[in-house]
Amino acid sequence: MKHLIPCLLFATIAAPALNAAEKLSYNRDVRPILSDTCFKCHGPDKANRKGKLRLDEREAALAKEAFVPGKPADSELVKRLHQSDPDEVMPPPDSVRQLTDAQKKIIAQWIAEGATYEPHWAYIAPKRSAPPTVTDKAWSANPLDAFIRARLDAEKIAPSPEADRPTLLRRLSLDLTGLPPTPAEIDTFVADTSADAYDQQVARLLASKHYGERMAVPWLDAVRFADTVGFHGDQNHNIFPYRDWVIGAFNRNLPFDRFTAEQLAGDLLPDADDSTRTASGFNRLNMMTREGGAQPKEYLAKYTADRVRTLGGAWLGSTLACCECHDHKYDPWGIKDFYQFGAFFADVKQWGVYADYGYSKNPDLAGYNNDYPFPPEIAVESPYLKAREASLRRERDQSAAAAAAKAGDALKAWRTEITTFITANPSGWQSAAVAAPKDDKAGFSVADAVVTISAKRDQDVTLRLTPAPGRVATLRLALARVKDATAGLDPKQGARVELKIAHKPATSDKAHGVSARLSGATVKKKDYRSGAEVLGVQTGWNLTTDMLKQDHAAVWVLDRPLTLADGDTIELTLVKNDLAGVTLSTSPLIPPTLDQPVFDAAWLARTANGAVDDALAYQWLAGTAADQDAFGKLKDLDREIAECRGGMAMTAVTEQWDPIAIRVLPRGNWQDENGEVVKPAAAHFLNQITADKPRANRLDLAQWLTGAENPLTARVFVNRVWAQFMGVGISATVDDLGLQGEWPSHPELLDWLAVEFREKGWDVKKLVTLIVTSKTYKQSAVQRPEILAKDPENRLRAMQSPRRLDAEFVRDNALAISGLLALELGGPSVKPYQPPNYYTNLQFPDRDYHAETDRNQYRRGVYMHWQRTFLHPMLANFDAPSRDECAVFRTQANSPQQALTLLNDPTFVEAARGWAVTLIASGGDDAAKLERAFRTALGRSATAEESGPLLKLLTKARAAYAMQPDQAGALLRTGLAPLPAEDQRVEVAAWTQLCRVILNLHETITRL
Repeated sequence: MKHLIPCLLFATIAAPALNAAEKLSYNRDVRPILSDTCFKCHGPDKANRKGKLRLDEREAALAKEAFVPGKPADSELVKRLHQSDPDEVMPPPDSVRQLTDAQKKIIAQWIAEGATYEPHWAYIAPKRSAPPTVTDKAWSANPLDAFIRARLDAEKIAPSPEADRPTLLRRLSLDLTGLPPTPAEIDTFVADTSADAYDQQVARLLASKHYGERMAVPWLDAVRFADTVGFHGDQNHNIFPYRDWVIGAFNRNLPFDRFTAEQLAGDLLPDADDSTRTASGFNRLNMMTREGGAQPKEYLAKYTADRVRTLGGAWLGSTLACCECHDHKYDPWGIKDFYQFGAFFADVKQWGVYADYGYSKNPDLAGYNNDYPFPPEIAVESPYLKAREASLRRERDQSAAAAAAKAGDALKAWRTEITTFITANPSGWQSAAVAAPKDDKAGFSVADAVVTISAKRDQDVTLRLTPAPGRVATLRLALARVKDATAGLDPKQGARVELKIAHKPATSDKAHGVSARLSGATVKKKDYRSGAEVLGVQTGWNLTTDMLKQDHAAVWVLDRPLTLADGDTIELTLVKNDLAGVTLSTSPLIPPTLDQPVFDAAWLARTANGAVDDALAYQWLAGTAADQDAFGKLKDLDREIAECRGGMAMTAVTEQWDPIAIRVLPRGNWQDENGEVVKPAAAHFLNQITADKPRANRLDLAQWLTGAENPLTARVFVNRVWAQFMGVGISATVDDLGLQGEWPSHPELLDWLAVEFREKGWDVKKLVTLIVTSKTYKQSAVQRPEILAKDPENRLRAMQSPRRLDAEFVRDNALAISGLLALELGGPSVKPYQPPNYYTNLQFPDRDYHAETDRNQYRRGVYMHWQRTFLHPMLANFDAPSRDECAVFRTQANSPQQALTLLNDPTFVEAARGWAVTLIASGGDDAAKLERAFRTALGRSATAEESGPLLKLLTKARAAYAMQPDQAGALLRTGLAPLPAEDQRVEVAAWTQLCRVILNLHETITRL
């Protein structure tokens, strides 16, 4: 029994102070000591158990005479604690930690009281206790206040007064939306004398679309959402619609039980649709690999274990990682429980290695390389992309209309040309004549507009088009089936069309290359770059054998429209040609949809009859480039519209296939096939899953998690939400409610909240409302020296706990204060400032970092691109997790890198610059501007101690920049915004420096 107690000091912060008359609670007072000091060697893990002694089970401990109930002096446990012999004392002398005298007394008192065991509190179904009666009933805004006040009264501690209204609204706004209130919102709240003024603010913020963005961040941490796959090349992963689904779920207050079911089993629901399938992307958030040489079975085991760990952390508040290799050392979770949970995910369609290597045949992935996505995926509508495309189209059409309004006679002449063209070519396309070959070396012949190609495969073939004089904006190449009813030279192979375009004026001996700015095809074999399908066919139109047996076409919109004179030709070179037959046509117009290059017949008829609509100005500008500046803008907007991909986005989803065998892996060894094959099942010590089918599935798992008998899920979630709004959980170990977890500071309150949450329909907004409308939440955060020594962690909740904003919201806060923040909801992930070579060390494939060059630069932090192996430095410096593992809480470090980020990161410098411009434009003297700055950033006025030094700084900055105006210009070039006028740069630079200081204040990045 030498290793009876391998000691660990355990401070039961959450427990009330004991007195001699109070009977000990095993769960609260004793189990934490035994769990931390004994269970590693004398607990559930039989492989690591010493002396064949278990102390986690009373009967086993009694059988080995570890203690004698009622007789501590006769108990071996107590004797070992007080031994002087180094070979007998427990913990051993070389142990890192030793028990305190107080803890030894607790063990002795507990044995004297009978050594009664209790089931672990977190594994007992929560029961609703009646809120205690308190004398100050006015302080209890809702039942949870009664639990807090009763404890404070017992400890003879008075609660703190309510925070002042500006502070209260700033706290509430940051907590519910992650954004600070505006001065106008603060003024409105301060002036509102109605009894429900605060409740109205709660309702307003809960209804905000930004509520979902705030609530999504901790959930995305828990489910390890990222835009890349983590392993090896850390390639891009198409999954952002899942993130948008999470935001939307919180905004529409999707009940948590349904929230759970859609993520775990959105593909299995009776009413499954694109939304629930998008939610099922949760099962695809694990890290993945396509590294050559990686072993598929090994990585399938990794994927399964990852999902089980995430399930344990996100829903069960349990750290299950050690169960991958052996029974848990502290909790009753066994290795079999781990793999039985893993078996729920055995039907998820996936590949251990996402490529088709010779040693690992995956025919579904034939031809996949490091630029390809990680299937299965589906195309879903993205509201953000739909809205962005519509906005870009409006901007493009308005710009074209403005240019057309100034065109005068040029527009009239073009309309005459177009009327003539449409009358002659009602389809909008003019068949292009191809010069017939003068000798056999040309390799093609022409008959009835069909070009039949006889040149050998993989030879260049140059076709000379002789269109009629006029304008050409678009070229169209259609397949013509001429050989064996196929358009390919070899009916057994596909084809690739790579086109080179040149214009040869009749007056010149040289042809000039012409590039295409847009392209599309009715069908194509997809090509990918960085996980996304390559737009258009500029890089090549790839066709499979089946495609060559059908009528398909591709179009190329010229980078600049051509105006052909009589005798001009267009040379088209089919590079290393694979085609046997084509037809060619041109148009002075741009097809409305490039992947279906057909003009609307009714529009053509109306246009030929002189009708004017929004599309006409665009067609004029795109087909003539008559206004150089407007045409340049049109090209940029057309490119951005194309990048919206019709408002559709690909996202990884869960698809079912036949379940693979899941067996227990001793020591987690994927090569050991001696373990038992297991079916899906719940942990043996919890309520079991009943399913009326041979094999329980992921939907059964979801229903079990949120079933009334499950003791963990509701407790785990409400504990985390409490921590989010109060700074620390009712049980501080929000990631572990097991035996190593902390006894709750207010266990009855935790259970009351859990039952309330479950019985009121898993209503998250109702839970949040309950917390933020409480007197407990609304207390001042001003430190109180008289309780600091007694309750340094503020576990008794005698005040509100200040906390630094999470990384994303530090950035959002600065951009919101500056007025730069882009508030659109959802959409593809964005890349804030970093140099192009930031990703130099990433390979497979090599890639550059492309920082956003438009309004996307100012999007909220929740939309930042999450590169698992190269997390953006701003996120890393402010303690965001890499999300390669489930993380249900973030550390709160205070490091010099944070101050350097706030001062020097281009985002924060540009925020200060934009804010400076706004403050200067607001008018008034320096003191008035500084007052506005403080009210915007902090919701309060500056004190004399603050304003004096800041105004001196402003004066010095003005003088310094006046002497070196080039330095002002250098500072103001940070970011995308244009430079201010030269005569304003000194003033803007000076105020930028002052704004940088305010943005760097601890209070600015702290929620009080």
